[in-house]
Amino acid sequence: MLSGISLLILSTFILLLAILVLAIVARSSEFIAHCRGSGGAGPLAGGLSMAGLFALSVTAFLPGLVYQHGFDALLPSAGIAGGLLILSVLVGPALTRRDAATLPELVGQRFGRIARALTLLVSVTASAGLLIGALSATSSLAAGLLHFPIVTTALALAAAISLIVMPGGLKSVISGSRLVAFLTGLALLGLFGIVCAVLLGNPIPPLAYGKVLSEIRPAEMALIEQGAVDFGVFKPFMRAFLTIDRLNWALLAISLMAAVAALPPLVQATGTFLPASARRGLAWTLTFLVIALSTVPALSALARLETYRVVAASGSFSDLPDWIRRGSEVGAVELHGTSLALVDAVARDVASGAESIGGVSTARADAGIRAEAHWQRLDPAVQEAVLDLARRVQTQPAAPLPDRWTVYVDTVVMAAATAAGNISGKPNLASIAIQPQYLLLALPHAAGFPAIVSITVIATILAAGLISAAALVSVLSSMLVRDGVTVLTGTHLGNGAEVMAVRLTSIALAFAFSLAAALIPLTADVLFVVSLTLSACVLFPALVLTLWVPRCNAIGFLAALLTGLAIGTYYLAGTAIYSVPFYETWAELSSAGPDAFAEYEEARDIWVSAEGDERSAAFADLAARTTGSLWSPGLANWFGIAPAAVPVIAAPIAILVGILLGFAGALRRRPVKRAEDSIPAPSSRVRL
Repeated sequence: MLSGISLLILSTFILLLAILVLAIVARSSEFIAHCRGSGGAGPLAGGLSMAGLFALSVTAFLPGLVYQHGFDALLPSAGIAGGLLILSVLVGPALTRRDAATLPELVGQRFGRIARALTLLVSVTASAGLLIGALSATSSLAAGLLHFPIVTTALALAAAISLIVMPGGLKSVISGSRLVAFLTGLALLGLFGIVCAVLLGNPIPPLAYGKVLSEIRPAEMALIEQGAVDFGVFKPFMRAFLTIDRLNWALLAISLMAAVAALPPLVQATGTFLPASARRGLAWTLTFLVIALSTVPALSALARLETYRVVAASGSFSDLPDWIRRGSEVGAVELHGTSLALVDAVARDVASGAESIGGVSTARADAGIRAEAHWQRLDPAVQEAVLDLARRVQTQPAAPLPDRWTVYVDTVVMAAATAAGNISGKPNLASIAIQPQYLLLALPHAAGFPAIVSITVIATILAAGLISAAALVSVLSSMLVRDGVTVLTGTHLGNGAEVMAVRLTSIALAFAFSLAAALIPLTADVLFVVSLTLSACVLFPALVLTLWVPRCNAIGFLAALLTGLAIGTYYLAGTAIYSVPFYETWAELSSAGPDAFAEYEEARDIWVSAEGDERSAAFADLAARTTGSLWSPGLANWFGIAPAAVPVIAAPIAILVGILLGFAGALRRRPVKRAEDSIPAPSSRVRL
């Protein structure tokens, strides 16, 4: 009988093999296919393929965001759908009529080599950030579930990406994406339809959403009355604008729309359609994605409701249901920051020679930065309890789950609850955490489905991450080969040389970025926000000026892109890193009220008069007052705009600069009409 890990490895391998077969079938020796796809896909097939590029977001990122933040986290869904609408109506059809392999090449055809170089620089930077974020999420998920070291997982992921990209580049990726999109739709509508039928009696998740919402509010009130809510971290699911205010919710949605419409992977993937069917194909993409996005709030709300039910029905941690136990075993559910998966990981460290907390810390550091950070966040008493249980697990690895669960609750969970200040020893909302990337794994457990169902979902999510990363690798390699060589030499290689170069570049990028994602402690959300902000501030104005402003010239285009880049970079860096001098410079434009301004002035006076360590602490207090988050501004802001919403300022100004300089150039080129030119020439006929 195969274990759960063996079944997961086998399922993932079978799915990877199917994707590889599709990639090989779609092989091509034409460079344009490696860059933009086949160019011959019909609307339905092409739309399904492009929808598959969003499968990782729909399965791993968005459900967890909505589960944690409720209404406010519907923002990404609105931005993605709106961006695809812009792409399908304004951008996509115009792109398919241009004979350009990449976005920088499209720009270069009209505005020259310097404009092409600048567009290439921004496109590579934005795509690289998205690639590291996708690889980071996928590798950490695979390493946690498969119990592999993070570096080993990263190398295996890089090898799989290389095998997918090499036969046909983006054409092969698009072919595999079609299968991933089909499996994702089957999971969201089919599998989770059955989950909703079991838990709610309605097999259609979007229709079941109303019933879930009607039950969430009373469940929250009941938990508040029981004292099972920590108001420091609790966010009512249906309460709007708790994480993001009303203004920034709208501005961030608009910024994300602009970013999605100009993303290099999507721009190049429009080449998979026939020119005459591009608009219909993108409409199918939008249709498929809207159907998938409509299931996300329902599934997230259902997971939130199940968590409420568990807390309300459990008088102690020992009373938690079986799906919590099973989720804890794979790391999907944590109790006060611990899980059976963590105990098993430490048990493997003990088997490898770790005999103390220091030894485990070293082993966790070897397992990766995320594993080390997770271990270091635990209280020393909790670390000791985990180590003691790990020693027992190591001597009895085949102990049944119920026995291990009982010992785990009585030792590790109790120690963690005491360290967290939960002296009652009872579960509350703060004590049970479903990890966002594992959210879709918890629901099959809650419905009592066998392990093979969750294993299928895991394999689909891993395949979605693989396809997303492969698409970004393909796009990056094609831009570096085609546009990089042209910018440097003024010519491009022949077809055969370009295909060979793009294949070698793809392999190098896959391994380099996979290792970087595993070893560099960067969070995926920050990488995504910075990359999308760059796309909206620079690439979206570039598309608009190239496709829709015929009077724009090269000088105006360069000035526009530099303006968007400067404003976006300055605002992001100023509000997030140099918030104190930014606020001092632009205090008149800040949305801070009189009370906040007075408190800042008082804190500033303390900093000016302090010395030594007290001065450093006083400046840290100033920075904390002026710095907000990427989605919610601190005192350092312009008109209350969040850092990630800066494209609503940068993009319009950049486009306006390009238009004005284009008109100015047109006026200078127009010949000046002299006064004598208005006098009619004398007739050659003499009148008598």
